[in-house]
Amino acid sequence: MALKATSFNDALDYKIINETAATNSLNSNVTTAPGKLYSIKAVNGSSSASFVKIFDDPSPTLGATLPVLVVAITGSATAMLEIPGGLDFTTLSIAATRYQSPTDTTAPNGGTVALTLVCS
Repeated sequence: MALKATSFNDALDYKIINETAATNSLNSNVTTAPGKLYSIKAVNGSSSASFVKIFDDPSPTLGATLPVLVVAITGSATAMLEIPGGLDFTTLSIAATRYQSPTDTTAPNGGTVALTLVCS
């Protein structure tokens, strides 16, 4: 897992969050500040479907805390989600699981999910 946040405060009020290997290990408070989520790009490295779970919680418990958004990615595919008005959040946390159920804690099957998020 390699999480990197890049801020462009001098030119733009946006942050790009890159996670090269999202799994069922939560990345909590990835932006370190409140904002809006505008875009998600998810590349599934698994041959099976995976699900990206987005939480508005500083320390969610995977399988117990309900995500505010779940994005499905078919096996070995890329999914793009654009949110024109943005999705408000206080504390953005992310994970990827094998199944869609909010109670699932299973790692993606045979691979990881690469994520790029655009936030303010």
